[in-house]
Amino acid sequence: MKVLLINPLTIDKRMIAITPNIGLGYIATSLRKNGFKVEIWDGVKKGMSKKKLEERLKILDYDVAGFQVYTCGVKETQECLKTVKSLSPEIITIIGGAHPSCDPEGVMIDLKEADFAFRGEAEIGLIKLLKKLNGENVDYQLEDVHNLIWRENGKVHYNSLRPIEDLDSLGTPSWDLINPNDYPNAPIGTAAKYFPISTISITRGCPYPCTFCAGNIIMGRKVRGRSPKSVLDEMQLLYDDYGVREFQIIDDTFTSKRDLAVGICKGIIEKGLKVSLSFPIGVRLNTLDEELLKLLEEAGTYSLGLGIESGSEKILKMTKKMLTIEEIREKVNLIHRVTKIRITGFFIIGFPGEEKEDILESIKLSKELPLNRAQFGIFFPVPGTEMYEELKRKGKLDKVDLNNLFVHEIFCVPDKMTLGQLKRLRLRAFLEFYCRPRILFGLLSEIHSWEHLNFILKRIRRVFF
Repeated sequence: MKVLLINPLTIDKRMIAITPNIGLGYIATSLRKNGFKVEIWDGVKKGMSKKKLEERLKILDYDVAGFQVYTCGVKETQECLKTVKSLSPEIITIIGGAHPSCDPEGVMIDLKEADFAFRGEAEIGLIKLLKKLNGENVDYQLEDVHNLIWRENGKVHYNSLRPIEDLDSLGTPSWDLINPNDYPNAPIGTAAKYFPISTISITRGCPYPCTFCAGNIIMGRKVRGRSPKSVLDEMQLLYDDYGVREFQIIDDTFTSKRDLAVGICKGIIEKGLKVSLSFPIGVRLNTLDEELLKLLEEAGTYSLGLGIESGSEKILKMTKKMLTIEEIREKVNLIHRVTKIRITGFFIIGFPGEEKEDILESIKLSKELPLNRAQFGIFFPVPGTEMYEELKRKGKLDKVDLNNLFVHEIFCVPDKMTLGQLKRLRLRAFLEFYCRPRILFGLLSEIHSWEHLNFILKRIRRVFF
């Protein structure tokens, strides 16, 4: 069987970070190991467009079309699925990714042209499904394919979730299909020291109960990690074969497995790999200590993202962040005191139940902490999360179009605020934080090319205009 894996989103879809698609890369590796022929169409690569994707779909010399679906990309996926089925009704269509993981029943209703879907990890289940559909002599039924979502007699079924325990068994992404040099200079979080950049994933799972985040819905609560050898071998491959000199580690929980983090850092140092490391998605503050921070810096870490979320104790408790303002101050000051690592603080404003005073406390804290950058995202209701379900029960999402779900769009306004107030407070947050000489000069020093600057300006326009 020949498989085409598709990310239908393109740069035109307000993309603010563009990096190699390691999710599809892992799926491709799993398929190849089991004898399938695989190609990847990643719409955010250089030179891609919606028109080119439509032209490629019209060729359709595939047995299976697999789609990666984000909530903001449901509309694009729907259009592509309809095109595929109109051109080749017998082709098997499968969807997976963050959105099916968070809304397993709804996605099969919304995307009627999808034959099957997966929630959570699909590297193992997809192989079992395709072998069965290919007529191979297997002794299991659809009910036995973990993480599978399927229909029978008009009813949607979704099977039990089973996280993959041995991540090393998956190998590494098919880098020849997602070559880092084929992607624009648009890193996660805008910051970068060197290009080309490659993202890399080391752990999966999150044990924390944050009410606004779907991390543990998608990957489970148990944190699982690769071996240091597996990670270091992948870094060496990317260094030697693709010229990568910077790695963006996209795990929320990398430092939660301290022994793993220490082993990888020491391995980079011992190998003499001259690379830079950044953590643009963020690490947990409560997992950091002086010894680990110094080791991270010695291994090449120059940028850490931190999920602070709010400067209000009330909001931190409401969101089950499991952090206090005192802990935040202590850990951020520790990073600043013992390293030269640049620090980005992630804040969210507009939480349900938030008031103007809570947002002002967040702005105040952002300026008091020794941060180099701050992101003030707007709360958005991620399907499947505790906050989403609560808002849904209250009927506050009845008019929300999730096809436009985007981190800087405003979907829900807290009860005690107006839309105008929330917009003004967001603008105030950015202006008060960034209109300081130290911050501005620091940002200018991070721009490395016209292409990089162009994407930064695009992000600014998408936030405010």
